[in-house]
Amino acid sequence: MNNTLGKHLLIDFYNCKAVFTDPEDLQPLVERAFELVGATLDGASFYHLDNELTCIAVSGNAHLCIHTYPDLSYAAVDIYSFNTDLQASKIMSALKIILKSDRIKATSIRRGDFGSIRDMRPKRKSKITTVRRMKNTGARIKRTSAKMFSILRHPKRSRRIRSYQNRKK
Repeated sequence: MNNTLGKHLLIDFYNCKAVFTDPEDLQPLVERAFELVGATLDGASFYHLDNELTCIAVSGNAHLCIHTYPDLSYAAVDIYSFNTDLQASKIMSALKIILKSDRIKATSIRRGDFGSIRDMRPKRKSKITTVRRMKNTGARIKRTSAKMFSILRHPKRSRRIRSYQNRKK
């Protein structure tokens, strides 16, 4: 991770037994998460939309976003840090205990990877797709059918052309 700006940890918490009724109920969760990694909480916003409770918390070089769905016993958490030394796994472990989740799925992504320029180019494989094959086949059929129509329309002329081509060989 030497060439990256930061890391992004995406976590799904399933079968959460912790009960939240109000978005502000998430505040102790966020405070505990930042306290564990030694970061100061600069601000937090709370939202309640339909069946979703959301908290967005910001620190100097990181943010934490928690989306809880009490009806589904599910929580989705994003932890992004510009500081690659931030131990997001500690936050994940603490949230698992606080949310009382029995199953989690986590994905870690390196952000701002400024490795070699070659790595930044999209990797494309040039293959002839099925549509391209159909187009090529269609073009061949069209040329062949044009020749056939020409032969049928002008039988004498086509014999002369064929005999001329045979003499050239």
